[in-house]
Amino acid sequence: MMFSKIRAVHIAVKNLEEATKDFSENFNLEVSRTGTMPETGINNAFLPVGDAVIELIQPIDPEQGPVAKFIKNRGEGVYMMAMEVDNLDKAVEILKEKGVRLLDAEPEVRAKGGPVFIHPKWTHGLLIELVEKA
Repeated sequence: MMFSKIRAVHIAVKNLEEATKDFSENFNLEVSRTGTMPETGINNAFLPVGDAVIELIQPIDPEQGPVAKFIKNRGEGVYMMAMEVDNLDKAVEILKEKGVRLLDAEPEVRAKGGPVFIHPKWTHGLLIELVEKA
């Protein structure tokens, strides 16, 4: 099997503070950390669930960036899922052989340690990030 486990589910939200409060109070989840990632244009909060995590993500600018576009077009909801694989290079090779469209899988991008994504058109609308098992 290519995927060994779900590492994270990323949920796009309009209001991070409100969403964090809702997930904490309604599902008894604790926030392990929060942050801002200017390079990706998001604020985030991490809520561990077993050995996986729910990452709530809010666009810094509600008018710009991929998360803002997602919310504008689809509303709040599951934006991306991170799936763990035993060997990222092998997973990329297998998916390319099958003709699956990958994002950021070029050798020069991979050499910098960047993640690889499966294009949502191949997964019925879900962006999947491939993460090598630690």
